[in-house]
Amino acid sequence: MLGLSALIEDFTLKLSQFEEMLQKITTKITSGIISERLAPSEIWRESEEDVTTLRNLTEQIKKSMLIMKPENSPTIEKRSAAVLGPLNKFKETLFKKGEQSLNSKEALEELRGVVIEGSSFLDLAKEVKNNPSEGIMTILRLKEVYDSKEYLSAIPVPEVTYIRLASLKNDIEKLKIAISGLEHSLNMLRTNLNNVVEEISKYRALPPEKTESSQTETKVDAEKESGTEPSIVSNS
Repeated sequence: MLGLSALIEDFTLKLSQFEEMLQKITTKITSGIISERLAPSEIWRESEEDVTTLRNLTEQIKKSMLIMKPENSPTIEKRSAAVLGPLNKFKETLFKKGEQSLNSKEALEELRGVVIEGSSFLDLAKEVKNNPSEGIMTILRLKEVYDSKEYLSAIPVPEVTYIRLASLKNDIEKLKIAISGLEHSLNMLRTNLNNVVEEISKYRALPPEKTESSQTETKVDAEKESGTEPSIVSNS
């Protein structure tokens, strides 16, 4: 994957080339260089290079847009398909079986459609360039820094700056060690809490104690079952 600067530079160049190719095809159609009156073989001879170049540029721009703005992939796929579809079948339309004049007319209609859809595709690409995904741009910047770290390490710096950077590096290493220790303590605490929860789950509630009234009710029920009336006079 390219770094941020290289990606933006390459993307900008491809957009410029794509726009120029659209204008070139439009000029050929409006000036009659490519015309329905021409035989399919003549149309293909005049347009083969342009159609092939435009198709390749569309695929490359699509790939870059999917990197720069992946959350817009449904729209990117739809707009690129509207351009690539007719371009991919342009030659097939020209040389399919049937009347040549009709084939030429149909192929030219497809090419006009490509110009229209290509303009929409170009607008989307410019929008992605001006408003790329913030997260992806951050990743590309970090990659760019990482790729250039060997170059940066060879650049001499003043002694005072070097001492400050060395001190900062030591502080960062200490912080990393402290974070590692904290993570270990949290893991130990999590394990202990899980053990406590497991022990608690082993306990069962005791049955409720019987009160005096509940004991009397039990005695009355027992006497009813035995067929005797409960007595309210105590035996001496």
